This record gives sequence, structure tokens and C-alpha cells, in this order.
Amino acid sequence: MALSTLHERVYQEIKQLSDQQLREVLLFIEFLSIREDKEFIEYVNERTQQALDASKRGEKFCRLEELQREFSET
Repeated sequence: MALSTLHERVYQEIKQLSDQQLREVLLFIEFLSIREDKEFIEYVNERTQQALDASKRGEKFCRLEELQREFSET
């Protein structure tokens, strides 16, 4: 698929999304931008261990959106 066609298709799909869906798309784009960042990987590993420990204690897990927001504030 040509790049201009791909851009047009993405644009057309985005135009149809609700505000909430647009926020989710933005969070996903940010995730894609940082997913290979060493600092982000370390953060994910640390939060994974915390979640495993919390699970053993019977505590609830954080939602992905909460983790992404927390990471963007660091």
C-alpha cells in the first residue's frame, strides 16, 4: 500500500472515532513511540514485579491507561 493511501486510510478511520477512542489512540501512539526505550522497559519490568507481588497479596491490578499516565508523569 502506498504511503499516501495509508495516510488517507488512517485519516478516514480516525475521523469516525469518538473522543474516548481518540484518547485511546493517542495513548497507543505514545506507547509505540516509547516501547523500545530502555527507561520504559525498566519501568514495565518494575511494575510487572509490583503487580505480581500485589496479586499474591490479593490486591487489584492497575489498568493500562493508569500505568501509561503514571509513566508519562515521570
